[in-house]
Amino acid sequence: MVGFDVFFPEYERNLSSELKNRIELNPDFAADVENFLPQLDQYQELLDGDRAFADAMQAVDVVLGFSFRLSEGVRTGVLPDPIFEITEAESSMISLNSMQGYVGNVDVLQAGARGAGFFDTQPDVDGIIRSSPLIMQFQNNIYPSLALDMARLYLFEDTFKADIEGDATGTRPEMHGIFMGSQVRIPTDANGQVLVPYIGPSGSYPYISASDVLRGTLTAEQEEQLFNSLVLVGTTAIGLYDLRATPVQEVYPGVEIHANILNALLNAAPSLEVDNVETTGPADSGVGKGAISGMLSVLDAGRLNPFPYRPDWEVGVIRAAILVIGIGLSLIYPYLGPMLLGISSITFLIGLTVLNFQLWTSYNLDFSLVILWLLIILITTINMTYGFLKEGLTRKAIKGMFDQYVPPAHIDAMLDNPDKYNFQGESKEMSVLFSDIRGFTSISEKLTAVQLKAMLNDFFTPITGIIFDNQGTIDKYVGDMVMAFWGAPLDDPNHRKHAVTAALKMLETVEVLKKEFPGKGFPEVNVGVGINSGMMSVGDMGSTYRRSYTVLGDAVNLGSRLEGITKVYGVKLLIGEHTYDGLQGFLCRQIDKVMVKGKDEPIRIYQPLCLEAEATEELKRAVADYHEAYGYYLKQQWAEAGQRFSTLHEQDPDTILYSIYIDRIASLRHEQLPADWDGSFRHTAK
Repeated sequence: MVGFDVFFPEYERNLSSELKNRIELNPDFAADVENFLPQLDQYQELLDGDRAFADAMQAVDVVLGFSFRLSEGVRTGVLPDPIFEITEAESSMISLNSMQGYVGNVDVLQAGARGAGFFDTQPDVDGIIRSSPLIMQFQNNIYPSLALDMARLYLFEDTFKADIEGDATGTRPEMHGIFMGSQVRIPTDANGQVLVPYIGPSGSYPYISASDVLRGTLTAEQEEQLFNSLVLVGTTAIGLYDLRATPVQEVYPGVEIHANILNALLNAAPSLEVDNVETTGPADSGVGKGAISGMLSVLDAGRLNPFPYRPDWEVGVIRAAILVIGIGLSLIYPYLGPMLLGISSITFLIGLTVLNFQLWTSYNLDFSLVILWLLIILITTINMTYGFLKEGLTRKAIKGMFDQYVPPAHIDAMLDNPDKYNFQGESKEMSVLFSDIRGFTSISEKLTAVQLKAMLNDFFTPITGIIFDNQGTIDKYVGDMVMAFWGAPLDDPNHRKHAVTAALKMLETVEVLKKEFPGKGFPEVNVGVGINSGMMSVGDMGSTYRRSYTVLGDAVNLGSRLEGITKVYGVKLLIGEHTYDGLQGFLCRQIDKVMVKGKDEPIRIYQPLCLEAEATEELKRAVADYHEAYGYYLKQQWAEAGQRFSTLHEQDPDTILYSIYIDRIASLRHEQLPADWDGSFRHTAK
């Protein structure tokens, strides 16, 4: 079978007829050829190329090509018989490509051919040919494409019927496919078009030059290819304008598009006995290197592609996918970070694409992918934008909340991982510090408001710097008192060490300020510092009008009490037993075992003196002597304890602590103490 991707709308000029016309118009010329006139009638039929072409068609099944036009004024040549008709009612309901004009072949050629099909293709809006009409409507007649008519003749199918059903809404009838015989249904879109199942770029089918066929210069291999084949004759030369842009190649011979469609049509048949499909075209002179030549073998399943199609239920599936994907991603994505969000989106897009290709290659289903891609990208973009805005607001809130209370390094760490921190209340083990200026009331009475403000600024600035340098958080300033804590908002497993280190540094700084303040007109300052550790509630607390990030709890109150009783013992720093028990690397001495105001349970209190590595031997010996004396005190060995404390007092008369125990021993040795006395002393004042 041979199909022509060209048409013949004009008669070929006959030399005999041309001579007769010239003789009739020019009598002088008739005299010159008078002896030749009797032979013109004899050669007229012999010189009729159209008749010779039509006669040659009888040796093989030939399908001619023709073209439809939208303009009603163009009607040239003759049309073949339609493959089926539709009623006026069906014509008004369905949306087939309805044409008003045509350019057909001359009658003598069309009569000699077995059939004819249109070779028109319709590119998409971007100029790419992805689909091609399988049928077109002219008046109430339905005509086949070139490939469809070739398949009709080859498969001996003369019965065609339109598959017309309701659209996706079940209301308006539309075309869904074509029945070819009783067993083959070819799915189409509403316009009677099919997606072209390209098997590859140009040259996927073998090319054979038509000039080699006419001259008889074919090779043995080419003759074998043409034997028992379906051949498409067309052009590939650039000047003949039958090159198209396709998804597989920018410059693609139009005749090969028909070969791909014919390939799929034959492959869709229930039984197939064809060996191959060929197309030929003139090459060396004028037409270029061969028109498209295609080969189709039923044994080469990898080269056979039936038509991909969009099923009737595609719209419902796409809508359901939009709903499921939209809701699912909208619920999940707000909880993902930027990196995980990007990775998951890319994974979804790749997975969706792989699934789409799997449906295409395995089930020939053509599902719309763009809208689902756009949906995922849109949801991702919205969540990314929301995440960046939220992160910006969170960073701003964190910075605004903590920049006056915590070290800059803390703020940077919190901004790097804002989801890890919040203002909600939580209970955790922490350390709290209270520091207060001694005799602040009398100091404030000696200074003006401006001087007092300047003194406090000069005092609190280095003190705050020390707290920040040791990873502390400023809770508040209350007059001359500063409160700080360790362990929030950032976790600090060494909160005891950092708090005590800060306190010792604060005491060193106060000694420096005591020398500087008189030069500024400020009085000398002394401080007391209390530190306690334990479980505390920390969070953003307050009212709707004013809030602050602070700590609460019994452990906090005890820290305040310890600061208050430093003046009782004449020391500048006291820590509770929970701070001491977890503290390492510091030289401390136990000051007492006390029950502070509001507490019935006694606690041990200690005075950190310095880092163990910095302690002198003299200081270590003094601490050891003190602990030995305190041990006799707890054992109620009053004479020995009194002697030891007296010796210590003589060595260091400025230490009030020794005098306190000398006085206590003098009082307690005459009292009847309970059997469970443990040396605890009750403080009744804050």
